[in-house]
Amino acid sequence: MEMLNFKNNSMDSTISQLAQCFENLPGIGPRQARRFVYALLKKNDKFISDFTKLMLDIKKELIKCETCQCFFKNNKQNKNCKICRNPQRDKGVLLVVEKDIDLNNIESANSYNGLYYVLGGLVPPIGAKLPEEVRMKELFEKVKQMTMSKNLKEIILAFSATKEGENTEQYIKSILEPIVQKYPSKISLLGRGLSTGTELEYADRDTLKNALRRRD
Repeated sequence: MEMLNFKNNSMDSTISQLAQCFENLPGIGPRQARRFVYALLKKNDKFISDFTKLMLDIKKELIKCETCQCFFKNNKQNKNCKICRNPQRDKGVLLVVEKDIDLNNIESANSYNGLYYVLGGLVPPIGAKLPEEVRMKELFEKVKQMTMSKNLKEIILAFSATKEGENTEQYIKSILEPIVQKYPSKISLLGRGLSTGTELEYADRDTLKNALRRRD
């Protein structure tokens, strides 16, 4: 369970603690976190009530797909998302992304019709500990199962064009190499449509299409 370690601060404790909550979100620094807190203080009670309810409801209404690990609306009838349940999807291609928003961005480009796997994070620089949220063992088992059933022909590694993205590509290629050599499948990387330093979630539709089309 994730725990918040609140720091002692001379400022009002509630403001400081709420700011630290925002700081735990990706891409949010201390200054921006405090701006969020003071912005909330200016909102009326109804906004705060609705905001709080949505924060509580989101964990109840969304669940993880047992197959690809993406979040989808919980209808209490299916354990897999609509992409994984779609018989028209190409079962021979698996595209691995870091997070849900990357999956959504690629889907909106309408240039890919295979399956997905959400890894949950990226591999840090050499020497750093692999974060618990990175589902590397689960990915290995999934690829092994799919290749053994002779369904999987290609694994596309679709990560941001950053150092962490490159580390992740190399790490996955190394652990999947025994499977790829034994079974008739290959590992592909996104093409040069993505400029160095580009975050996948911010790539536009044409850039994603070119990156997928020119993969190698």
